[in-house]
Amino acid sequence: MMIGGHRILGQLGSGGQGVVYLCESPSGERVAVKVLRGGDVGAFLAESEMVRRVRTFCTAQVLETGVADGSPYIVSEYVDGPSLAFALADRGPLKGAELGRLAIGTMTALAAIHRAGVVHRDFKPANVLLGRDGPRVIDFGIAQLGDSSAAADVVGTPPYMAPEQFRGGPAGSAADLFAWGATIVCAATGRPPFGTEPVPAVINRILTREPDLGALDGELRELVAVCLDKDPAARPTAQAALMRLLGEQTSPGGVATPERPRRSRAWWIAVLVAVGVTAAVVLTRPDPPPAAPAAPPPAAPVPVVARPMAATSTVDVEIETLGVTLHENPADGLWASSYEDTQGDGEGTGYVRDPATGRFVSVGAMTEPLVSPGGRFVAVLSAARLLTSDFDFIAVTDRTTGTTREVKTLTRPALARRPVWSADGTRLLMTATGLEDDSPATGFVLVDPVTGTTETRDVAAGGDEAFHWGPEEGTLARETGGTTTVYTLTGEVVRELKDTGDLHATRDGLLLTGCAAGRLCLLDAVTGAERRRFPLAKGLIVGGWLDDDHVMASRRGKDRFEVVLLDLDGKQTRVLAEGPDKVFSDMRIYWTPR
Repeated sequence: MMIGGHRILGQLGSGGQGVVYLCESPSGERVAVKVLRGGDVGAFLAESEMVRRVRTFCTAQVLETGVADGSPYIVSEYVDGPSLAFALADRGPLKGAELGRLAIGTMTALAAIHRAGVVHRDFKPANVLLGRDGPRVIDFGIAQLGDSSAAADVVGTPPYMAPEQFRGGPAGSAADLFAWGATIVCAATGRPPFGTEPVPAVINRILTREPDLGALDGELRELVAVCLDKDPAARPTAQAALMRLLGEQTSPGGVATPERPRRSRAWWIAVLVAVGVTAAVVLTRPDPPPAAPAAPPPAAPVPVVARPMAATSTVDVEIETLGVTLHENPADGLWASSYEDTQGDGEGTGYVRDPATGRFVSVGAMTEPLVSPGGRFVAVLSAARLLTSDFDFIAVTDRTTGTTREVKTLTRPALARRPVWSADGTRLLMTATGLEDDSPATGFVLVDPVTGTTETRDVAAGGDEAFHWGPEEGTLARETGGTTTVYTLTGEVVRELKDTGDLHATRDGLLLTGCAAGRLCLLDAVTGAERRRFPLAKGLIVGGWLDDDHVMASRRGKDRFEVVLLDLDGKQTRVLAEGPDKVFSDMRIYWTPR
């Protein structure tokens, strides 16, 4: 028997919305096909495109929608794992890191679902599958897409439904946050916070009583409590809730704004090193079949040589989400190639610039993108990497082939942070640390973007400062406590230079440092001797080296900020960008060679 070209292998389940089948797709892959009961077929087909736009962070990817014999159906990724409801009945409540990983994974899914303009409206343990790679949320947007204002349209499962759903008011994304809170309580205690029966009593408790949060404690208890507020306006958005779960993330070293404040969250750190909620069921499953042989790798990148910056700007480009104006010149050797925007709820949306149109395009919420010199590669650190229990990774897209690969960088409990491309655009350097934001550096990772291979070196470095590409070919550099150390690419110490001051950048045998208050110095990278010193105007913060004759800096005023180009005498050459000061701390702009 077939459904839309998919051969039925068996039935996975059934419910009020329809029947779910395990099927084989025309390409031979196993998929889940849900055939829906009733509904407006025309509206379903129009709205289903919104569901297909949901990013696949912790959700079962929707592959196809259609109509067979008058009934709508949805084809989605098959997740080989039990539901959370089954796991709770089989082995009882979750604790500690298992519970934390579930909380982060499911909230990540809700954030992706809401960002696509979809509301789940039936979030509950039965709609969370415990897959090999973590929890996956299913059946999002099937009950109804978008916010509903239809008072008579009450859809959901009573113990997980929000008060507004029973009062006949609009039931939008805030109702999903209520259902998430109820689901987390159930996962932690074995029962939802307002009980399960009889249904009229459950509804009365949801409308009038405080939730029973059981043994939940700490920050997770606080977040669940606010998600279960009777007033939907008092609940956080999914993005804001996710940021509370993850804590503030440290961005890689950009050139426009200073380091953001760091904050340690021991609770989510424990989550990241946990085996995860699926451990008990994964151990008995066979390994997946080996992947097909990879295609031959594309040609190695051509090293990039950056042209100098022009003396004046001729074109203004608006970054609309920030209200920032870029002052550019087509003759510039570098341009603003990506940026991060953490305004509002601090969700950290990343944007990259299309080299053909010059427009900035979002690469998703909670992403940190960095374009290689020359523009061939785009490296993206995503919040999704924090959900893997056994390895860390970075996604690298090759624009010449259109392919994206997730490159594994380190095994847990380590993280690879603060990526920086080599000047010629052929390799990516990352600093290895522990899981806390202020963990000391333990070494570095070198990523080959073409082959997707990595080299990892352990270095007893101390301090939490990042590694830089070094002043000579085949070297790296790092400063801590005013001492700059130069390393080989295999981690051996080449030399140590005392009293260099803060290291801003290196190139061509020189170190650019903050050698004294209000002063910049160019130091010989071999001897440490001072080659040049110039004053830094009051209020300027150095961002990095742009070309042979210029460095970048930023200044903040009462209402505005500027990013400026300085010559090597400390004199301002031109303004590169400006905007309202209120967005300065919530953004990071990266300039790279075109």
